Amino acid sequence: MSYYDYKVAGPTPPPALTDKLRLYHVDMNPYGHRVLLILEAKKAKYEVYRLDPLNLPTWFKAKNPRLKIPVLEIPTEHGDKYLFESVVICDYLDEKYAANPLHSRDPYVKAQDRLLIERFNELIKGSLECFDTNFAFGSEQIIQTLDIFERELAVRGTYYFGGDRPGMLDYMIWPWVERLYLLRCVNERKFDEKRTIFPNFNNTGQCSHRTQREYKHSVTNGVEGFSHKQITNLPK
Repeated sequence: MSYYDYKVAGPTPPPALTDKLRLYHVDMNPYGHRVLLILEAKKAKYEVYRLDPLNLPTWFKAKNPRLKIPVLEIPTEHGDKYLFESVVICDYLDEKYAANPLHSRDPYVKAQDRLLIERFNELIKGSLECFDTNFAFGSEQIIQTLDIFERELAVRGTYYFGGDRPGMLDYMIWPWVERLYLLRCVNERKFDEKRTIFPNFNNTGQCSHRTQREYKHSVTNGVEGFSHKQITNLPK
């Protein structure tokens, strides 16, 4: 199923699930992008419902009172169930489709990867700072976090954090790494220094086709929402 075959969540709830999963997703949401990557890596059967975050359906709010997005809907013997939080959803998918494990089988490496996923939150916070109140501080947070991951990848001596193919850590950070060209708006020199980080991920079929199209389509549309004057006047 192509990402562009998504359905739009309307005032009436969709029918009950039978033999596939259902992802509720918002364009340009990197957390939802995480889940899309895992669904593709697992070759799961699923459908996507697009949500308007400013106009969420009443039935969706009733089932999701905390208004978390993305949401994975799962068919069970006791009716459809909802899962929230991208990391939780991705861990669920990794266990459900166990034939292609994305977490390391080494408990220590798995724990280290989880710590790195938590550490990556500093980059996410820095991204928000860059486009909110403190450009200099935010961009420095991003650069410092990237340095940590760059050193870790060098220590592992592998193409990906997961080894010779992307693992869970790779997929959890990729939606933000892929969007780092936006950092160029804040600090052009620093961006150009870091643009070669994780060069191998683009070459894997795991993240091609739908996810690349989804990314290019949604991010391009979002960036076009900025005027040229706004972009060029961002502090360097």
